[in-house]
Amino acid sequence: MNAIIECIGLKKDYRNGAESNRVLHHIDLTIQEGEFISIMGTSGVGKSTLINILGLLDSDYEGEYQFNGTHVNTMSDDKLSEYRNNYIGFIFQHFNLIDEYKVRENIELPFLYSKHKIDFKKIEQLAQRLGVMEKLNDYPQNLSGGQKQRVAIIRALINNPKLIIADEPTGALDVQTRDEILNVLVQLNNEGKTIILVTHDPEVAHYSSKILEIKDGKLIEKLGTKRETL
Repeated sequence: MNAIIECIGLKKDYRNGAESNRVLHHIDLTIQEGEFISIMGTSGVGKSTLINILGLLDSDYEGEYQFNGTHVNTMSDDKLSEYRNNYIGFIFQHFNLIDEYKVRENIELPFLYSKHKIDFKKIEQLAQRLGVMEKLNDYPQNLSGGQKQRVAIIRALINNPKLIIADEPTGALDVQTRDEILNVLVQLNNEGKTIILVTHDPEVAHYSSKILEIKDGKLIEKLGTKRETL
């Protein structure tokens, strides 16, 4: 396997006037292609900070970061944006769908950002697989929470990214729908997708094969169980 993420000595400070608060302390992290990693920690420990760095949303940090074999520390904002659009798919707790756009239009957004031709056939194939084919012409407010998250997963997959970052993707869902969404992520991982799942819930984390807990700004590795799909 090849490493998709290699971080050495990542440090991140937040400044408030003359005061400085270090959130991440010398993070060393390697994630291989095809791994399913959970990042855990209580609120405020730096989960979102680390994910923003790994997802190429934050370039203001110390240390070395290689993504997909390329040093990204010195990339311009335009180049980082290009890498995000081409290589990373994001799934969020509150779905981040645009209410004024139909489901199909929400899914098409990554094509527009990457300036790629819209692949209508792929949209319909993924919609069929995720069970929202009949919702493509609906607006998000007409969907259940589980359906919204399935649409968000399709949007994350549409450009065939090398990495999926799921930030508390089941936090707004009931238990049954949570398990359905997590089973989808397990299936995608079984097909070779690299997944980073951010959660505060140990039960959710155990769907992954490796658990990394952030504590006092450092990573502590724990063993996951990689639950199989139901």
